[in-house]
Amino acid sequence: MRGFANTGTTWNDLITGGTLVGANSSVFTVETAGDVSREYFWGSGLGATSQNMPTAGTITSWEHEVYGGEPGVFIPGWEITEFSVSAATFSSLILNDNLDTLFADYIMTGDDSVLSGYGNDVLLGYGGNDMLQSAEGNDILDGGTGDDLMYGGFGDDTYFVDSVEDDVVEYADQGIDTLILTVVPPGGFIRTPDHFEILRNNSGVGIAMLGNELSNSLFGSNSGSDILFGEEGNDVLSGGSGPDVLHGGAGDDVFFVDDAGDIVDDKMLSGDVGSGTDEVRSSIAFSLLSSDGLADIENLRLIGTASVDATGNRLNNELTGNSGDNILNGSAGADIMRGNSGNDIYYVDNGGDRVIESSAAGGTDTVRSSTSFELGDHVENLQLTGSAVSVGTGNGLANRISGNNQANILSGLEGDDVLTGNGGTDLLYGAAGIDQIDGGSGDDFLDGGAGRDLITGGAGADSFVFNAGDFAGLSTGTCDRILDFARAEGDQIRLNSIDANSANGAASNDAFTFIGTGGFTGVAGQLRYQQAGGNTYITGDVDGDGIADFMIRLDGMHALVAGDFVL
Repeated sequence: MRGFANTGTTWNDLITGGTLVGANSSVFTVETAGDVSREYFWGSGLGATSQNMPTAGTITSWEHEVYGGEPGVFIPGWEITEFSVSAATFSSLILNDNLDTLFADYIMTGDDSVLSGYGNDVLLGYGGNDMLQSAEGNDILDGGTGDDLMYGGFGDDTYFVDSVEDDVVEYADQGIDTLILTVVPPGGFIRTPDHFEILRNNSGVGIAMLGNELSNSLFGSNSGSDILFGEEGNDVLSGGSGPDVLHGGAGDDVFFVDDAGDIVDDKMLSGDVGSGTDEVRSSIAFSLLSSDGLADIENLRLIGTASVDATGNRLNNELTGNSGDNILNGSAGADIMRGNSGNDIYYVDNGGDRVIESSAAGGTDTVRSSTSFELGDHVENLQLTGSAVSVGTGNGLANRISGNNQANILSGLEGDDVLTGNGGTDLLYGAAGIDQIDGGSGDDFLDGGAGRDLITGGAGADSFVFNAGDFAGLSTGTCDRILDFARAEGDQIRLNSIDANSANGAASNDAFTFIGTGGFTGVAGQLRYQQAGGNTYITGDVDGDGIADFMIRLDGMHALVAGDFVL
C-alpha cells in the first residue's frame, strides 16, 4: 500500500493527526495534517470515532493520495479488523505519483485493479485476474497467475507475461517497452505486440518470435532453438543458446551469434538483399561465406575475448576484432578491417582494403596482402602473398616486411626494420633506422638507407646500393655491414649516385677512383679497402683531406677489384 508521512506501524500511528473531512454510510475520508496524505474509503456503514479513527462498516474500495513527505511503500500484514473485513476483500487501488512498489497480493486476492500515478512503479498482481495500470514513469507490471490486463502508459515499461490469456496494451510513442515471456505461447509462436520494442523469451523453451513494424530487439531462450523474425525496422536478434534461426527482414539489423549451431545446423542467418546494412556480432569464429543466406550481410563484429576469426563475403565488408588474437579476412570487395587489442592478422586482396588499428597497445599485428599495401598506424608487419608484382611499404614502427616470389619493392621507412625480398628481382629500401635487409633469391637491389644497416644479398647477382646520407659510423663497429658479398654470384657495390668530389658540387656527380689497398693521397674521390680482423673495410675520401668520409664493412676477407663496384 501507499504509506503515510508518519512512520508508525499501527493504524493509530498512521492516522494520528488526521482530520475527518467527510463521513457517511458510504464514503469515509481522512486527511492527515498539512495535506500530507488523504484516504478515501468506499463501502457501507462507514464511520469514525471522535479521534477520527475508522470504526464499523464494510470497505469495498480504497484510494490513497500522498501530497508530500516521504511516504512508505508497503506495510505487511495490515488488516482493518475494526471493519470486520480484511484488506483481502478490496477490489481496487488507485495510487498517486510517488509509488515505488505495490504488492497487490499482500493487500488483496482475487480479481484486482491497481492504478498507479507518475512515478517509476512496480505493480505486482500475484493471484487472480488482475488489471494493472500506470499513468507515467518507467514501470514494471507483473500480473502474476491468472488472466491479467496490463497498461503501462507513458515511459519505458516492462511487462511480465506468465499466462497465455494475459493482455498487454501500449500506445504509440509512449516509450521503449519490453515484454518478458515466461510461458510458452500457443503453437510456440508469438508476435511482438503493437507498440512494443523488446521481446524476451524467458520460458526456457525455444519458440518462434516475430517482430512488428518498429525497430525490435528479440531475445531467444537460453535453452532450445528459437526462430526470430525481425520484420521491419532496425532490429537486434539474439537467439541465445542452441542452434537458432535469425531472419532480419528490412532495415539495418544486428544478429548475435554465440553457438556453432547457428551456422552449422541451420545455416539460415539471413538479411534481405538491398534492405539496409546488416551486422553479425559473434563470440565464435564466423564466416559470411558459410551460407547463401549471408550473402547480403555487410558487417561482422567479433565480441567476447576468445581468439576467433572473421571472414567477409563479396560485399564491401566492415570486420571488427575483439580483444583476442583475431584473423580478419575481408575476402572480395573493398573492406575495412578494424583490430582491437591482441595480435591480429589481416588478409588483404583488394586495393581498396583498409586496415585500422586505433591503439599502440593493440598487440603485434600482421597484414598478409596479395596486392600492394602500405601499413597504417600501429600495424607492425607486412607479408606480400600471391603472384602479383607488388609494393610493400612500412610506417614509423619497427616493421617486418617480406615479399613474395615476384619483383617487389619493399620500403621500411622509419624504425628499425627487417626486410626480406624472397624470390624475384626485388628493390629493398630500409630508409631511416638500424635495418636488417635480406634480398633472398633473385638479382636484388638493396639499399639500407640512413642508419647502421646489416645487408644480406642472398642468392643471385645483388647490388648493394649506397646514396649520399646512407652511411652510418666511421668505426668498424658502427659502419654499414654487408654479410655475404660474393663476386662469383655477380654482386656489386653501387656508389655511382654519390658525388665523389664534393668541391665540384653535387651537380657534377664525379665518379670514384679505386686505388686498391693504397693509402689516400689527398685527392678527392679516392676509394680504397683494407683487411682487418678477418673482415674487409671499404673507405672513401670525397673532400680530398686524406681522411675517410664513409666506411662499409664486408664480412670475410675479400681481395676487391674495381669491377666489384659501380663507381
